[in-house]
Amino acid sequence: MRPNTRKARKVQVSIKALEIAEEKEAVAQFGSQDSGASLGDILGAALKKQAKKAD
Repeated sequence: MRPNTRKARKVQVSIKALEIAEEKEAVAQFGSQDSGASLGDILGAALKKQAKKAD
């Protein structure tokens, strides 16, 4: 018997749509994914900002 590929395809599309929505939300929250900033750059700036607040 052949499994119902139509239902399986709907699930995959739904998961893909969810991934796209989550990526858009993350980009909106954390900045452009093409910004070129590395994690070290981002964390370094955040730590410097926090250190200035503490002073």
